[in-house]
Amino acid sequence: MSGLTTGLQQSDLLDPTFEQVVAMAVAAAGSDDFGGDGWRDGLNQSLTAFQQIPLTPEARLSAMAKLVHDLSMRLRIEQWHKHNPEAAAVPVEGPIIVVGLPRTGTTALVGMMALDERFRFLRSWEGASPLPPPIGGEEDDDPRVQAARAAAAGYDKPHVHLHDPDGPEEDAMMLSGLDMRSYHGPYPTPDAYVDWWLDADFAPFFALHEKVLRMLHSRRPPHLWLLKSPIYLFRLKEIAAQYPNARFVMTHRDPSKVIPSVASLHTMLHEARCLPGSVNPLQVGPRHLRVWSEGMRRGLAARAEIGEHRFIDVKNDDVVKRPMQISERIYDHIGLSVTAPLAQRLEEYTSRNAPGNFGTHRYTAEQYGLTTAGIRTVFGDYIERFAV
Repeated sequence: MSGLTTGLQQSDLLDPTFEQVVAMAVAAAGSDDFGGDGWRDGLNQSLTAFQQIPLTPEARLSAMAKLVHDLSMRLRIEQWHKHNPEAAAVPVEGPIIVVGLPRTGTTALVGMMALDERFRFLRSWEGASPLPPPIGGEEDDDPRVQAARAAAAGYDKPHVHLHDPDGPEEDAMMLSGLDMRSYHGPYPTPDAYVDWWLDADFAPFFALHEKVLRMLHSRRPPHLWLLKSPIYLFRLKEIAAQYPNARFVMTHRDPSKVIPSVASLHTMLHEARCLPGSVNPLQVGPRHLRVWSEGMRRGLAARAEIGEHRFIDVKNDDVVKRPMQISERIYDHIGLSVTAPLAQRLEEYTSRNAPGNFGTHRYTAEQYGLTTAGIRTVFGDYIERFAV
């Protein structure tokens, strides 16, 4: 990395070059061993995309700082494995992966399953800052945990998305930036970036993904991982290649309810980060209809290829109305049983998080340039197959 400037000011983050981002990451990590070069194209694509988004200065600074953070974290993870080679000897068990279109209850379902102490899952604080690896029995004293719990106390959107600092977070969303493969969901990235992301090679990411999980469970078992992310719809074949024993729990809900909800959530995220008046809600809906219908097309094609026996299907309505029965179905599929203590925790969880407890997330398809009939037409094959 000789020749790269490391003495950069914060203002350089407003519009950094590729070389400046790399220099800042190297300076922060004290290492220049990235463990491979697959991240380079993603960094170039991300920088080009962010240059085209009408972000506020604060949002631009935050986005660029995250690129530097993720790249420096990748460097530090490589260093950690060099110094702790024994971690590679403890493999990832499973994993069990909850996947489905966004807004289909993946968060609620994985939250229910995470009540089982037999599973290991990614918490938001360790996804954001996975080093040093957490130590079992000492997490309450970890400053990352304390900060996450303090921040969660002020969280005011549970009617839109459930959040528990000690509960499971979307591992793909939090870790894909390590390989510069982030979907950048909170930002209205240009179509060119989305198209690149759809066709990007994710095999190197999942190899890194396993290295991260092995690092995280090295001092804090168990080793049977429970993972969750809607964007895994696009990557089922790569997951199966990396994790031959992976099993999938796929959630389902009427897409005419899903896509407007996705559009509403992302409109809020975009408006919080972009210059006033620069986000057109009527363009947000069709964009997500295109992306997620393609995700479902690819996901169903991959299911047929990697084996339908890996999957169990559950409807969001059934999770809400019959959580215990659905849990028993899922556990039977993955070869476990619902213990009496777990059943008690499930009852308490579903009562605490019952629909309507936190208010209602209101929206219409028309607000986001969509119609119910149009959405159902695009998802016609999916709707017929799963009767949603």
